[in-house]
Amino acid sequence: MPAPLRSVLVRRLFSLTGVVPLGAFLLLHLTLNLRALGGDAAFARAVDALERVPGLPLLEAVFIFGPLLGHGVVGLWLVVTGTPLALPSPYPRSVRIAMRVTGVLVVAFLAMHLSEFRFRVPGARLDGAQLGTALAADLSSTWGGVPWRGAAYLVGTACVAFHFAAGLWGFFVAAAGGSEGLRWRKWAAWGAGAVGAAVWFAFVNVVVFQATGARLLGEPGDLNGDGGACPGEMGVAPK
Repeated sequence: MPAPLRSVLVRRLFSLTGVVPLGAFLLLHLTLNLRALGGDAAFARAVDALERVPGLPLLEAVFIFGPLLGHGVVGLWLVVTGTPLALPSPYPRSVRIAMRVTGVLVVAFLAMHLSEFRFRVPGARLDGAQLGTALAADLSSTWGGVPWRGAAYLVGTACVAFHFAAGLWGFFVAAAGGSEGLRWRKWAAWGAGAVGAAVWFAFVNVVVFQATGARLLGEPGDLNGDGGACPGEMGVAPK
């Protein structure tokens, strides 16, 4: 088996470039997409407000996309070469395998998602209304009667939530330097698991809503919001 990465700094940077930018990416996307549950107009306003942040493309490149790209490249290299990140690993063998499998799937999912929406039009960005239309149309589309795109988003967001939660726990263990006891590790694992489950459930709610117009929790909303397009125009069949 190849030797593990020897540098503590490299290992810390690898963990940090996964936990922080992925957490920011998740928080940003959840904040925006949960607004869609309030209607098309609410989602469009939230997206357009974000787009008015000065220097947004530079901020995204430096603090989110750049670190995520570096983390993804190093992570894929670890998977391909079979190089362990550290010995002994804080993760059980099953979790180590799951981390590597979900890491590869997260890279594939983010590449699909960003190419569809963030970089859909070269040199331009979709405004809030256009992005809402594209999301609803894509997630409600079917092939052979099966909503494959929506299913892919459910699997992809599950991988993202698990990878982030497990990485968050691993970062905590590494930062503590082994000073925490087994009890605190278990509590940290439960806490990270709860965060991951909450993140995934929130994304499931958004995906199901965009695909069907129905919420998992709460009363059915008005898809038109306060002036948005009708469901048929948004790519969602009227309910």
